[in-house]
Amino acid sequence: MRPFHAIWMGTCCMTLMTFSTAVAEPAKVAAVPKRAEIAEKYRWNLADIFTGEDQFEAAFKKVEALTGTLSALKGTLGRSSAGLLTALKTRDELQSEFDRVLVFAGLTYHEDMSLSTAQGRNDRAEALGTRVSQAASWIMPEIQSIPGATIKGWLARDADLLVYAHFLDDIERMRAHTLSAREEELLAMAGEIAAAPGNIYGRYTNTNLDFPIIKDEEGRDVQLSPARYTSFIYSRDRRVRKDAFLGLHQIYADKANTLSATLSSQVKQHMFFAKARGYPSCLAAALDGPNIPTAVYENLVTAVNKGTPALHRYVALRRKLMGLDTIHGYDLYVPMVDVPEEKIPYDDAIGTILKALQPLGAEYVATLQKSFDSRWIDVYETQNKRSGAYCWGAYKTHPYLLLNYNGTMNDRSTIAHEMGHAMHSVFTHKTQPFVYGDYATFCAEVASTVNEVILANYLLEHAKSDAERLLILQQQIDGIRTTVFRQTMFAEFEKAIHEQAEAGTPLTGDGLRKTYGDLVKKYYGPELVIEDVATAECLRIPHFYSNFYVYTYATSHCAATNIGRRILRREPGAVEGLTKFLSAGSSLYPLDVLKLAGVDMTTARPVDDTMELFNDLVGQFETLYAKVKKG
Repeated sequence: MRPFHAIWMGTCCMTLMTFSTAVAEPAKVAAVPKRAEIAEKYRWNLADIFTGEDQFEAAFKKVEALTGTLSALKGTLGRSSAGLLTALKTRDELQSEFDRVLVFAGLTYHEDMSLSTAQGRNDRAEALGTRVSQAASWIMPEIQSIPGATIKGWLARDADLLVYAHFLDDIERMRAHTLSAREEELLAMAGEIAAAPGNIYGRYTNTNLDFPIIKDEEGRDVQLSPARYTSFIYSRDRRVRKDAFLGLHQIYADKANTLSATLSSQVKQHMFFAKARGYPSCLAAALDGPNIPTAVYENLVTAVNKGTPALHRYVALRRKLMGLDTIHGYDLYVPMVDVPEEKIPYDDAIGTILKALQPLGAEYVATLQKSFDSRWIDVYETQNKRSGAYCWGAYKTHPYLLLNYNGTMNDRSTIAHEMGHAMHSVFTHKTQPFVYGDYATFCAEVASTVNEVILANYLLEHAKSDAERLLILQQQIDGIRTTVFRQTMFAEFEKAIHEQAEAGTPLTGDGLRKTYGDLVKKYYGPELVIEDVATAECLRIPHFYSNFYVYTYATSHCAATNIGRRILRREPGAVEGLTKFLSAGSSLYPLDVLKLAGVDMTTARPVDDTMELFNDLVGQFETLYAKVKKG
């Protein structure tokens, strides 16, 4: 099972850093802590997967053996229902064992991406994945060679095979885009090559970029990093956030030739596979896998574009309330309310989340508590640790969370978000067989965002002052801004650069940055000043290496807002609908899974509702702000 998502919102734990304040000594750069300096309870426990290298190697060899077992079944599927069932069960065992190997290798690598042993283990696991794909590549075309009537008859008579009914229906649906067994094998053999652009980007940007030293709010020299950037961009000191914003993006701008080449290679990889399978476009190829009509993607972009005047209004309001002559990208995250934001200790954040999510039921909260008590989470930034935050796991493991916690309100929300993914996996794995034990990216962000919606409501209800309410309202507004507007902008950029490449236009650094800059102007409006260096942001977004993934953040946020608000209104069946959604896995097509929770994403209604909510929240904020100012 691949990582369900990756949200790059890296932070660091400033409380673990020390600074010299002696006047007679030269300033010291605050160092990112080493992993050994972090208490064990704040580091994930990978022994739950393998207790040591011996177990990893034994599992690796088992996967290698199973690839041979599965390959030996080639040519037997059409003989009987028993033959088909044997092959499918062997495939499931192979994939589930491999997933465990891959997750362990990936997690150990992400602890310290500079270690050659971890890099080597991860590279071996990814190479093994190519062999696993190759060993299973013949299954779909061979199943499609069996007459549909024969398979229907087997399903009617064989109760054990019946569990695969939806899986087999999905294969039949993909018949037009499935190649011959040999062609499928060749495509599978290209897996490592296809993964190269993303792997090169990840290794290069996480270990080879020399970020500048800037001064923090106290005038101390601090080495900028992607994790620290997220902390600094929220700084109330405009000089600090400006230095962080320009300093970070200048590094990406300086490497534009290299990073545009990796992104261009990724797009070409998408084009190759789309053409090989007979799709009219990369977008159609990416969305056909989960059976999402391209109209859903296009409706999202259209609906959000219609809602951009509300975002323009918000940017103008920000400039006015912050007392700025001009507003820049580094002014979009800092709180507009003059309420000192105290650092939130990690354990306090966990306590608040457990209280806030009580409306989701006793089983849900008990599972959350277990995850916090059992070291499923790697909490703090350490040297060479992968930036950002994500949830990753396999069918035969519990989920693991990577964080870079720094004690901000945003970090607390990130925990709730990632735990939504974890609970989605737990409920799915408990309910579904392996074949349906994952879930489509289209559904992946719903559970996580429901948690954020409910947490925000709890914080608003327990706010101690109007000023604190303003802070929480702003967080809700910015949640929609960053997750719906911004991710849709990313989606429009992704669509545009694929269309450019499909039309034969080279994807150069200058061209990519111009396309991105034009979209920023369209979405954020005339008030926002866009420095040339800021357009290099398009070169630092790792999700552009995930093949039309970012739009699911926006669609999921709209769906989750609908679900969360109905739960908070205590509508009959709302919690039960969410539980059905969490437990469905991939046993239905994604649009049908969402319908279990009462949401129909084939219409623009959920997106339009979110645009209306954004406008309403901005109005509430403006009114309450005026009240607070009057005193």
